[in-house]
Amino acid sequence: NPMVTPAHIVPEWYFLPFYAILRSIPHKLGGVIAMFAALLVLFLLPYLNTSEVRSSLFRPIHRMIFWILVLDYFILGWIGGCAPETPYLEIGQIATLFYFVYFLVIVPCLGLIEKKLLNS
Repeated sequence: NPMVTPAHIVPEWYFLPFYAILRSIPHKLGGVIAMFAALLVLFLLPYLNTSEVRSSLFRPIHRMIFWILVLDYFILGWIGGCAPETPYLEIGQIATLFYFVYFLVIVPCLGLIEKKLLNS
C-alpha cells in the first residue's frame, strides 16, 4: 500500500551517525537536543582543547583515542542504519556516550595532563 509509511525509514548515509544519536536518547526532545549538541560540540572543540601541542603527531595517547573516536563514528553510522531493536539501541547508547565523553571530558583532561607532564 503506497499510502502507508514504511516501518523503518533510513536517512542518507551521511546523516546516519546523527540519526543514531537521535534514536539513542529515549526522550524525543532529549534526542533532538543531543543530535544538535553533537554538531555544536564540534564548533566548541577549539575552546575545549587545552593542549599546548596541536598536532597529534607528538601526542601518542591522543592519537590512539582519536582512532577510537573514528571507529565510534563508524559504529554510529552502522547503528543508524539498523532497525531500532534491542541490541542496536544499547550499542548506539554506548557509542553516543563515548562520542560526548571524548569531546567534553577526554580532550580537555588529556590536554591538562599533557601540560602537567611537559612542565615537570
